[in-house]
Amino acid sequence: MIQTLKRFGITTGAVAAAAAKASAIYLTKGETPSSVTIPTPIGIRIEIPVEEYFEGKCAKVKKFSGDNPDVLDGLEITACSELSASVQIIGSKGIGTVTRPGLKLEIGEKSISPIARQMIIDALKEVTDKVKVTIIVPNGEELSKNTMNPDVGVSGGISILGTTGIEYPVSDEDYIDHIKTEMCVIKATGNNKVVLAPGNTSFSFAKKIYGDVVVKIGDRIGDSIKLAIDEGFSHVVIVSLPGKITKVSAGLLNTHSKFGDARIESIVYASVVSGLSTEKIREIANSLTVAEALESLSLEERKKVMSIIAKRVLSRLSKFQVKKGVIILSDDGQVLAEEGDL
Repeated sequence: MIQTLKRFGITTGAVAAAAAKASAIYLTKGETPSSVTIPTPIGIRIEIPVEEYFEGKCAKVKKFSGDNPDVLDGLEITACSELSASVQIIGSKGIGTVTRPGLKLEIGEKSISPIARQMIIDALKEVTDKVKVTIIVPNGEELSKNTMNPDVGVSGGISILGTTGIEYPVSDEDYIDHIKTEMCVIKATGNNKVVLAPGNTSFSFAKKIYGDVVVKIGDRIGDSIKLAIDEGFSHVVIVSLPGKITKVSAGLLNTHSKFGDARIESIVYASVVSGLSTEKIREIANSLTVAEALESLSLEERKKVMSIIAKRVLSRLSKFQVKKGVIILSDDGQVLAEEGDL
């Protein structure tokens, strides 16, 4: 078990899990602990403070984002429990509704990601397996206007998310030092190849392919390649899901949203080069997200489009004098494209 430290934050999924567990304890045992400890998908247990208990069944937990700039820092999530025949999770006020395809949820569902939902269930089962919990975000609809939800097809509230439960400060300069340290450790083992993965999911898949030469780099694609060269690596492979790597194909070497976005335009370009029909290209052009754009394509078409994207990435990175390879994976780990030196 670890207690969350100042520099690290917790995801909305972890906040919801803590609120749910606290409310279940309050309902079934009449206890009001000042904090609860929840399991996370990465096997670490984190202790999270509880802000308030009320009505004999509800608990409120506040989100904190550590050193990450986050419009949801301080967000309050409330969970209210009632006895039930089984564990049930109900998304309520302040949680957005999915309005477009491509988000791993059905249209009309509340935006609670599958991993976050399972984290809530796992936390509840440490108390009881006979409870229904309603998750409420009192200010969620207003706050969501300052998030990317309106741009990706989630309406009327925030999303309950989080692949790890923990938010790492990946955008500041200290994180570059962290990346450098990990590269130094890999280089010390005699490896000349380093594998760069932008996110948690791509990192997990890359580890299965390449083992212990993988470094999670967040948005810092260009800075990380330069670091790899400075540390003496002669070979760099990028393993990514389509969302991040499509930005790189547009020339964005820092993929944070504040630096720009040309994902849909890049996929439209790749679709034209791939020879897709005008109807398919029009569907892609009207998509809000990469996932939605790819959902309209067959597997063969996705591979053609992603192969063009991967080749464009290698072209964008040609200024870096090092052997380079790119692997693009689907959300379930299927290889969509492999280009360059792997």
